Amino acid sequence: LAEELIAINEEMTVSNEELLNANDDLINTRQQMEKAELGLRMAIDAARLGAWQIDPDTKHLDYNPMLAKLFGYTGDKPMTYEQAIGQVTDEYRPIITEAIEKAISGQGDYDITYAQARFDDGEIIWLRSLGRISQDELGNYTIFSGFVMDVTENKQDEQRKNDFIGMVSHELKTPLTSLNGYIQILQSKAKKTEDSFTSNALEVAGKQVKKMTSMINGFLNISRLESGKIMLNKSNFRLDELIQVMIDEVLLIDNSHHITYTVQEPIAIVADYDKIGNVVSNLLSNAVKYSPNNHSIDVECRVQDSFAIVSVRDQGMGIAEKDMSQLFDRYYRVENNHTISGFG
Repeated sequence: LAEELIAINEEMTVSNEELLNANDDLINTRQQMEKAELGLRMAIDAARLGAWQIDPDTKHLDYNPMLAKLFGYTGDKPMTYEQAIGQVTDEYRPIITEAIEKAISGQGDYDITYAQARFDDGEIIWLRSLGRISQDELGNYTIFSGFVMDVTENKQDEQRKNDFIGMVSHELKTPLTSLNGYIQILQSKAKKTEDSFTSNALEVAGKQVKKMTSMINGFLNISRLESGKIMLNKSNFRLDELIQVMIDEVLLIDNSHHITYTVQEPIAIVADYDKIGNVVSNLLSNAVKYSPNNHSIDVECRVQDSFAIVSVRDQGMGIAEKDMSQLFDRYYRVENNHTISGFG
């Protein structure tokens, strides 16, 4: 019996030591977590980030003091989810509501920029909000959390930039329009006098004016698109005929390539004639820019599954796989050894 008691005592001593070690580990872990949490709080405060979390089922909203400050909320009771959504402008409210519902149902992360009115003075501010839904070990969605930041100054800078681009572009188009008119008059006179040198020189000048006008229109379209002022003027037209017009315009400016156009049948669509024309023109211009001279460019227009398919294939350098993910990033240019004009 004495030996059994001694053995039990030794086991208890070992167990006690293990418990003490485990307790020390827990204390260290807790201290590290507290330190990390403090660092995170300091980083959030320094970055002026509003932190929030939403219960997916009840829509209960929790937030930090910085978020209340950003929103201008000074109410006695905690701000509710419905109150926060109510401050979003009418234009963005359905968009942000849909984005939240998609994120809560696990259909991707949440990243949206929107406008809302402050609670205290009604000032319209721009916010960018990012978040994601968390899951437990069983895969159940538990909490939707994230951060919000004030991007009003960035939006204002962007608007000033777009306004400047629009103003300069309009100022540049006025003299170009006059110049193009004079060139056409001189071309007419040169043809009457059969002055081939002057006629050819004016043709080159006319091409350069068209090229410059196209670049200015590109700047204007980018400015309008970024400011949300781009309008779609839809009409009925033949897409196959529009593509032929764009091919003729590209060859008028640069006839260094042979363009083969294949169309199976007349294709009528309802869309914005000018905008679709710009898209086709950009595809053709890039094919000319980025492929060697005297090479062929194949253009095809066809109908597939009730969709109009337009394809442009050239013999150029192509796009590296590493650049594919940034294909639609604004102003992104692929790195290469050639310098070619364009917007990116």
